Parts: sequence; C-alpha cells; structure tokens
Amino acid sequence: MASYATGSVNFGSWIYANPVGFVEKLADVMLENSIRPEVEVFDAAMMYNAAELAKQGRIRRPFHVQFVLGIRNAMPVRRRLLEFLVSELREIAPEASWGAAGLGRHQLEVNHWCLELGGHCRTGLEDNIRYDGERLARSNAELVERVAGLCAGYGRHPASHQEAREILGLAPVMAET
Repeated sequence: MASYATGSVNFGSWIYANPVGFVEKLADVMLENSIRPEVEVFDAAMMYNAAELAKQGRIRRPFHVQFVLGIRNAMPVRRRLLEFLVSELREIAPEASWGAAGLGRHQLEVNHWCLELGGHCRTGLEDNIRYDGERLARSNAELVERVAGLCAGYGRHPASHQEAREILGLAPVMAET
C-alpha cells in the first residue's frame, strides 16, 4: 500500500502540490505495480478525484479512503463534516472502506466518531504531535492499545491482520513452507 493524495491542499503555511498530471501518473504506476493506494483526503475534492480515477480504471476498487481532519487551512475537526464526507463516499464509491484521522489532541475524539459511524481508526505518533512539537503519547503501542480498548464499547473488534488485508483488498499472506 501507499499513501496517495489525489489533489493539492494548503498545509498550514505551505502548499502540498499534486498537479493533475502527477496524480494520474502516480495512479498508473501504482496500478502497474499492484500497489493499493490509501487515498488521503485532506480536502473533499480529493475524494471525488479518487472516485473518478476508479471510474477510469486507474485505481482498483475497492479503494480505501483516509479522511484527515485538523490540518490548519485544510479540513477542520468537525463531526458533521465527517458525516457528510462518509455520506458522499457511500454514494460515489459504496464499496470503499474508510477511516479518519484527527490530528493532535483531536485523535481520540475522531477515533470515537469512526467507531460509531462504522469506519476504521487511524492512530499513531505521526498524528499525535501538536503544532508546538509536544507528543501526546509515549508510543504507537500505547495508542493502538487505547483504540483497541474502545472497540467493544461500540460492538466492534480490532481487525486481525487477515481481516485488515481483506478489508483493504490485499492478497492474503502466503504461509511459509
């Protein structure tokens, strides 16, 4: 798998530039090399771009979307926004799986929303560093344990590696001989 943004977006004070030609070429290269994209959605247009690329056959279905909330000058951390994005995704790519990340202090709140709305959780130190550089946890293991512990409260369970591969449309791991 590879992270894949299907458009450009403001990231704080700089522009994360992904021109259309680059986005299309990258989709073609991933398809040719059997790389499954994790479509990083920093702006709603990126979700629609991904659906169009899938329609063109440049992204294999089902694809996985990661909604990223909380980057300054991009999408804010708002539940109604996530609900809208999920609703749109279900309409334009009903087979797609999705998760969401809330950056910094918002990560746990967004994890709860994902579990409640039927999505998948993203957690990790990468998303748990505040703008001032302070870490909000000691390790990735601590963050994963925290989210795994939340699942039962929503009638969910953490996916095994086999279930995760199935959800993401990845080939099963071959048993060693």
